[in-house]
Amino acid sequence: MLLMEKVAMLTRQNETFALAMIIESKGSTPRHVGKMIVYRDGTIEGTIGGGLAEHYVIEDSVKAIQNGQSKIVEYKLNKYAKDGIQMNCGGTLRVFIEVYTSRPELVLAGAGHLGYALSKLADSLEYPYCIVDDRVDYCTKERFPNATNLFVNEDIGKALLAANLNEKSYVVIVTKDCDDIVLKTALQFPIAYVGMVASKRKVISIFEKLKSEGVTQEQLEQVHSPIGLEIGSETSEEIAISIIGQIIKVSKEKKPIKVKQLNR
Repeated sequence: MLLMEKVAMLTRQNETFALAMIIESKGSTPRHVGKMIVYRDGTIEGTIGGGLAEHYVIEDSVKAIQNGQSKIVEYKLNKYAKDGIQMNCGGTLRVFIEVYTSRPELVLAGAGHLGYALSKLADSLEYPYCIVDDRVDYCTKERFPNATNLFVNEDIGKALLAANLNEKSYVVIVTKDCDDIVLKTALQFPIAYVGMVASKRKVISIFEKLKSEGVTQEQLEQVHSPIGLEIGSETSEEIAISIIGQIIKVSKEKKPIKVKQLNR
């Protein structure tokens, strides 16, 4: 597979990575043309010439991924030059590091009015999302034509399990009467976000119930409830905006990444 084909595939799969590409090479350098994919953990595909310069590019690419910002970096491949790196080539290398950040993958648990409003907003943002519900007549392709998947089961916990939650999942709980079941199920997985629409009294009641069923305080501290940003929202559409706003905020926050050790 060609490298740019892999870039296209990773983009379709909604992965986070960086593409490092030589944009200028002066004098003696390992390569004058080259590009490579750098993943979050520092592993790579392709090359810009190997050696110490490539290691520096990998490190800078991982930092760029953590910051969520593309950048241009320049290296003097001369150990005797000011700000030079420990190489004898003598040339200068400029590299463009383009960061591809994955979009939040929404899991909308509840196909009612608020779930529908959230789906319309997700459509406009081109966020992938699936719908989870226990009602066959609500959870339909006609109602949610752009959903990546529809998971419907009279046992909504089983419907949520079918969604295969992972570290890229942003779970929004807006069910008609099964919030506790969905929340308990969601907290079993290393998800990126979980929020629940509920009054303070309902939150206390659900949390006490889940504690009695073995859910820990640490797990419950992950839950965003009341959900959404404080913008005085009232209608379903306004509440959906506040929820998506909070998800955008959470998704942009820097998170620690385990980085593969780079040998110099």
